[in-house]
Amino acid sequence: MPYWPVPEEPAALTTPLPGVAVIACPSKDCSSPNVADLPHYWQSLPAESPLKAKYAPPARPKVSYWAALAAIAVGILVLMEGSILLGLLIAAGGAGWSAVVYKAVQWAEAQRAAWESSHVCLSCTGRF
Repeated sequence: MPYWPVPEEPAALTTPLPGVAVIACPSKDCSSPNVADLPHYWQSLPAESPLKAKYAPPARPKVSYWAALAAIAVGILVLMEGSILLGLLIAAGGAGWSAVVYKAVQWAEAQRAAWESSHVCLSCTGRF
């Protein structure tokens, strides 16, 4: 006979560990604790799964700062040649384009960070 009581069911299957938060589906209809991290779930899906496209991460923007830098350089060259207003206009346009590109990258990275921290309910397939 063992020196400690043996439960009929393992405690790990019935109750969470102390201090460990259990994530449950926030849907009022579901409330299932069968939840997975979305990035891990997406990686575990087979390539032919239709859910692979549904839960795919946001696309990274294909941006380049080279056009903006070239416009700024051309604006400085035109400015040095003597056409002050045209040079300033071209350089300001390049600086404005670089700001637009920077904001697009920041927005896409925020979308990707939100995707990386989201979860999927394996019962009702809801994302949260």
